[in-house]
Parts: sequence; C-alpha cells; structure tokens
Amino acid sequence: MQLQEVINQFWESEAQPALMRYIRIPAKSTAYDRLWKEHGFLDECCELGQEWIKKVLPQAQTEIIREEGKTPCLLVDIPGTVQNQSETVVFYGHLDKQPEAGGWREGLGPWTPVVENGKLYGRGAADDGYSLFSMITCVYGLKALNLSHPRIVGIFETQEESGSNDLPYFLKKLKDRFGKPKFFIILDNHCGDYEHVWLSTSVRGVISGTLRVQSMHYGVHSGTYSGMVPDPFAIAQALVARLHDPISGFVKISSCYADIPQRRIDQLKRAADVLGDLVWNHAPLLPGVHTKCTTNHEILVQETWKPALTITGMDGLPRIEDAGNVIQSSVALRVSMRLPPDIDFSAAEKDIAHALTRNIPYGCQVTWQYPENHPGWTAKDNAKEVENQFNESARAIFGKEAVFLGQGGSIPIINTFEELFPEGAFVLTGVLGPQSNAHAPNESLDIEYTKKLTAVMADAIHRSCGE
Repeated sequence: MQLQEVINQFWESEAQPALMRYIRIPAKSTAYDRLWKEHGFLDECCELGQEWIKKVLPQAQTEIIREEGKTPCLLVDIPGTVQNQSETVVFYGHLDKQPEAGGWREGLGPWTPVVENGKLYGRGAADDGYSLFSMITCVYGLKALNLSHPRIVGIFETQEESGSNDLPYFLKKLKDRFGKPKFFIILDNHCGDYEHVWLSTSVRGVISGTLRVQSMHYGVHSGTYSGMVPDPFAIAQALVARLHDPISGFVKISSCYADIPQRRIDQLKRAADVLGDLVWNHAPLLPGVHTKCTTNHEILVQETWKPALTITGMDGLPRIEDAGNVIQSSVALRVSMRLPPDIDFSAAEKDIAHALTRNIPYGCQVTWQYPENHPGWTAKDNAKEVENQFNESARAIFGKEAVFLGQGGSIPIINTFEELFPEGAFVLTGVLGPQSNAHAPNESLDIEYTKKLTAVMADAIHRSCGE
C-alpha cells in the first residue's frame, strides 16, 4: 500500500531519529523530579518537538504553552484540506517520563536509545514519546499523497505520569482553539499483540483511600492483652470484608456494578478468542497458582467491567525482624477499589464510605481519608462510526479486523476531554504491547507495529472525510 510505504520511509529517515533524540532527555515527570523547572527537561522535550515539526511539516502551527507554576505543553495545529476548518481530529499524548528504574540489561539504559531486533529501547519510547512523532508522520503521509484530511490538532502534555494535574486548566483555556472535534485519538494505551489494531472502548474508575483503625493510645503486650482488647488489624480486616469476599473477590456493594452492554460483551469474547491464554499468562504466577476466573472471556469481563478490591499498602505493623509480642495501637490500610464505567459513581463513593465507617466493632476509632476518586469511562454511541472507520483501516493495513477491548486501569483525563467536548468520539489506542515494559527496565517500542498503526490512523482520518 502506497500510504504505508510513504510512512515507513518518513519514519525511518525523520521520525525515528527525532524520537531517539527525545529518549536522551531525562525528562522525568514532576512527581519524580521536584526540580523539574530548574532542570528544564520538560521544556526541552517540547522545544525538540516544535523544532522538528517546523523542519518536516512547515505548514503546521506550533506553540509551547507556558504559565508560571504549571508544566509546559505543546500545541500543534495543522490546517485541513477540506473546506470546513472548524471540524477537527485531535491527538493527545504526553512527553514526560517515568523514572529510570534499575535493572536495565547490559548495553541498554533509560536515556540511551538503542535499536535492536526491531525494537527501539529507551525510557519514554513507547510511553508515550512516540505519540508526537507518530501524529506528524501520519499527517506527512496524507499530505505527501494529496489525501484529504480535516484540520488536525495535537496537544502533548508533560505531567501525565504525575496525574495530569495541569492539563484540565490548559484544556479549558484552549478550548476554543480545538474547534469542533469529530473524534479524539488518545495515544497512551495498550495493545494485546503486534498483529492487530487494538482499540480500548472503556476504562475502569477507581476509589482509593486510607482506612485507619485505632483502639488504644499505645501498643500493649499480647500475652496479657490478647483476647481482651480489640486488635486494630483484625478490625481493619473485618471492615474490608464488608466490601468484598477476600477469597472469591466478589464485591458486596451493589452500587459498584454496571449493566454491561451486550455489544461490549461480544467484543470481549472476540478479544479473548484472539488472545487465548495471553489474556492471563503474562501474570507472574507461581507454579500451581491459577487465576480467579476460569475462562479467558470471564477474565476480560472481570478486569474491565466488574469491580475489584486490592490492599495496596499498610502502615502500623513492624517488619518481621522487629516484631515483638505486641498488639499494635493502630493500623492503616490503603484500599483501592477498581470500578466499572456507567455506574452512579457518587452512590458508590457514599456506600463504600458508609460500609467502612459505620457500626464499628468495640467502638474503635476509624477514619477513611484522602480518597483518590476517578470515575470510569466508556465510549458512547457516537463512537460507532469512527470505530467502523478504524476497523476498515485495520483491514486495509493489517489484513485483519480491529480488536475492541476494555482497560482495567484508569485514565481520568478522558472524562475532562468528554466534559468539554461532549459531541466528540474517542479512539484509545497505542503500542504498549507484550514486553514493551513501560515504567520498568528495558522499555521498548516495536518499530514495525508503530509504523503500521500510524498508517491505520492516517487511513482512518482520510476515511472520515467521506472520500
């Protein structure tokens, strides 16, 4: 296909070398670099992107948005070839990075780009630096072949790995400059393999907070007091058990469940058929340990459309080597409840808080604090048309239909986009496939898959013009 050939050539000659320069910048996100402003690495990433775009696509307008106390972001605006310049396609990605992480194998490093066996290694390559270079490659391919496309806008932030705290402010401030988005392409997502186009149609929400239980002013000798005084750890366990069954994992709070659309159930069935045991066998289970669900389809439904609780942290108990015969006075558990989209999120918040803080055994003091609450998201009916366009493009480029999947994690910023642009549809896709190791040692980008996915996006954008 001619479009793929043009994209391949441009990627190899222009985009990949620029991406490799980006990898060399130690642009750690603000949570991991408190001196990010002084170091200037986040600005350097935006500047690199701006200078490169000016070189390879001079018709694009670029601006680095800076405000005191906020992280910079790069805004890209490319005129369309169609008459209606108010309708847009919007790309989103991020340029900040996770920290180095230890354990990179010999010859590799977080800030050293290395191409080996079809992979580009380096921190930020796949998560999520490729997004900017893929977008520009996509547009270059369309223009090189005189293929029609709407106006294209891209926003690339530098705080995603720290929660995107500044992005809502910028989106509201820049809202009018986005025009009327036909659809958004969110390039910060997973793919199940490198043989298909993978589109996420939902993400789970999360309610995460600290449950603290205190029964005494200070710890006491367990030989004297066990059986007499309440053990805060046991009380905390009992309160958490009000939320879920610790063996089956069944969540007992009815407001935490959604009615799953049949269309999504059918799509997850096909995804399970495509992935087979890849649905679960990437989990580092010990020999003899098996998953909670018995079929691959059930696993996908569970991790995308059903609630699940995990204890992710604990304070108050000493290390084993420091543990004496003492009943502690208080303990604290970090409780994380993943929630499906399309629920009454406020009701779930209230019901979880009520279960943890009412009718406490033995009158112990309990607090539920610092909840980190993010609702889930699911693609609305207005996404069907663009999903079909991407499906047709997937057939053209990959020779196979796209696979539609949900995501178990949370991407809170999507809800902000949707609140500001309720008429726009959303496409969540990405290159974080098997062994891409985002956030971990040896992060890598599958080069051929990235080029093919870029061609799919270009083809789908052209199809959106109805030609």
